[in-house]
Amino acid sequence: MKLKDKFLTMYRSDRVTLGEWILAIVTGLFVFVTSSTWDVQSLTQWSVNVWHALFNGNFRGLYAYTAENIYHVHHAHMGSELLSVLPWSVWNLPLFIIQRVTGNDIVGSATMLAYSKLFLVLLSVVTLIYTKKIAFFITGDKNKSAWAMLLTASSVYLYISVCYSGQNDILMITASVIAVYSLIRGKQTAFFVWSALAIAIKPFFVLPYIAVVLLCEKRLLPIIGKVLLGFVGFLAQKLLFMGAPGYSESMSSGPSKEMLEKMFPANFNTALGGTSLFAVALVLIFFYAYTRDFSRESFKDKPVLTAKYIVYLITITYAAYVLLSPFSFYRIGILVPYLYLVLVQNKKMYFYNTVFDTVMQAALLMKMVLRGSKLLTVQFVNKSLFQRVLGYTVNYDKAGKYQSIDTFLFDKIDLLEKFQPAFSGVAIVCAALLLWNNHPERESKLKVYGDPKYCRAINWLRTLIIVPFVLMVLWLFVHAPVRVYA
Repeated sequence: MKLKDKFLTMYRSDRVTLGEWILAIVTGLFVFVTSSTWDVQSLTQWSVNVWHALFNGNFRGLYAYTAENIYHVHHAHMGSELLSVLPWSVWNLPLFIIQRVTGNDIVGSATMLAYSKLFLVLLSVVTLIYTKKIAFFITGDKNKSAWAMLLTASSVYLYISVCYSGQNDILMITASVIAVYSLIRGKQTAFFVWSALAIAIKPFFVLPYIAVVLLCEKRLLPIIGKVLLGFVGFLAQKLLFMGAPGYSESMSSGPSKEMLEKMFPANFNTALGGTSLFAVALVLIFFYAYTRDFSRESFKDKPVLTAKYIVYLITITYAAYVLLSPFSFYRIGILVPYLYLVLVQNKKMYFYNTVFDTVMQAALLMKMVLRGSKLLTVQFVNKSLFQRVLGYTVNYDKAGKYQSIDTFLFDKIDLLEKFQPAFSGVAIVCAALLLWNNHPERESKLKVYGDPKYCRAINWLRTLIIVPFVLMVLWLFVHAPVRVYA
């Protein structure tokens, strides 16, 4: 068979190919080695501080010790709970030993920071494994399960959250995915344990957790009891550090408090004043979940449909948060893997799903870049493995006229600043169409032009969306006017 025929046979098949996995991995690796954000530096040092506090014989003094900021990370206060870094601490034990014995600065070492960030990549692999398990339970199709894994792994959402920012949201995501898999397999105790762990790591999972409880439980007192059960781990951490030196100051000064304060913005005005669209959406989602015809017995009577609704409700809740509430750019990762567990179910919608998903990712990426987020900036190339190879750093204040992509783009195409609402609108419409057309029980009547198998090229483009942006940052880095050699 000729090479061209082999290529066409592969291209027209419905199977995930090794080449597509290689493309996804290489893209992720490229993003991984070219960035080292403030977040990964602070979180790495905080995770090591757990060992310092323990070996200093004052574990409850963790927050006060961190606030001393001996190693000069960007965030002086550890504004999150213990479990947000504790699993990471186990992985970073070698870094603690190195720092304890040699006194070396972890946050100044590109190699040690890369080792630390690698833990998040391994958690992503665990998430992908459970993504495949959930997808197979729902679809009974190995190909669809493989696509759910690949689409998750090659998404801008995972690249930004894990490979670029090195944020610890993936700890919560991994625990939540294991919780969902436990639930659809009928292991409710395991579901509550893993859900409580996810909420204890980061409380964002509490909203989809409530939606799932309302879907499966209709009695008021059990609903209240199960919702409260989800806070067991969160409250245990509070009790552990209640009255501990520096704890309350860290909680009030850290980023968690600021995020909670901004979660429900006044998106539109009513006679009562400013009203939050996200709050409205949550009420509608919870009402919708409660009024569906499901119960604890549904896991035996209609297990697959129940699983589909569970995944769908989590996806809607997270999508509402991303699209209707202010969020840090790295939090976009909460959409995975649930969005893709929904999208792979309906083969008739593959073409539309691929197009809308690709456009949505591109629009969100443009919006996050243009709004001035600390995303894809010159300063975060410093302390990356790429910068280590070059052998010099760039002083952010002296990085020249262009310190980030948005300043460069606005200077070259000034209209882009005015187009920010357009990118937001496109993202919202694409998300709405994806959720509407992929409802678990909706039979789409949309006409599909062309075989869904021909979406492969769009998926390749989708995987590479982030690459031009990273290349642009590297170009700005190597053309910065002031270089600092060690």
